[in-house]
Amino acid sequence: MLTEGVQINSGHQSMIHDIKYDYYGDKLASCGSDGYINVYDVSKKQQVAQIKTRDSPLFSISWSHPRFGNVIATSSYDGEISIYREQKEWSKVASYQNEGSVNCVQFMPRELLLACGTSDGFVILLDNNKNWDVDNKWQAHESTIHGLCWNQDGSLLATCSADKLIKIWEFTNDNKPQLKYTIQCHLDVVKDVQFHPLLNILVSGGDDGKLIINRLDNNKVVEIQDIQYNMTIWRVSFNMLGNLMTVNGESNGQSKTQTLKQEINCQYSTIDCYCY
Repeated sequence: MLTEGVQINSGHQSMIHDIKYDYYGDKLASCGSDGYINVYDVSKKQQVAQIKTRDSPLFSISWSHPRFGNVIATSSYDGEISIYREQKEWSKVASYQNEGSVNCVQFMPRELLLACGTSDGFVILLDNNKNWDVDNKWQAHESTIHGLCWNQDGSLLATCSADKLIKIWEFTNDNKPQLKYTIQCHLDVVKDVQFHPLLNILVSGGDDGKLIINRLDNNKVVEIQDIQYNMTIWRVSFNMLGNLMTVNGESNGQSKTQTLKQEINCQYSTIDCYCY
């Protein structure tokens, strides 16, 4: 478990747009404007793999649950959603081309099902059982979707948008979404949302520099913490236990990454951990 400052050379030549822990918190994967996916061993504090995907900037990255193997998905500015699997080496196993930019992707925990958020406000579900073809597609927001995430059992999907709103969609066994909550807690574009891996906690961040922690409690949403950062927050991610949270952002053209540890009452405090 991370208890002190860690510095890792990211290996990227330009801005990092997303960075995610794998399920066990042993590895990190990042993607950025240079079109590369980089994978890091956290304990060794070094890069262990680099995947050149394409010339288009990569906006988002997601690990599958480990019962499906080491699988990574990315989304890009030119609309391609790419799936990679590690066997002896990382290789592309599938791709889907959307007409517009795809800003965010995340695997459902209980199935090899990938949720994708687009620049025109749609959510696309890609299903491994359908050769990564579209399982469902719907208009979730009137404006660009910047982030989305599943809760721990895959029954809820949260989306956030340039419309300053967070929406939470409930899924039944047929994977059909129903709108459950609409949350307005940010003053500007909301760039990312993430569920805590074990608790009914939702974290969000965006252009207003606010990292807001909400609890879903008895069919209502309760804000429990508001942390102000002097940067645009692009992405938020948790490790497996939710006791560590990584916040990736930008200030004055420079990438910044902060790591926070969980304290009592589901609140978080910042520790020094960053990529450069």
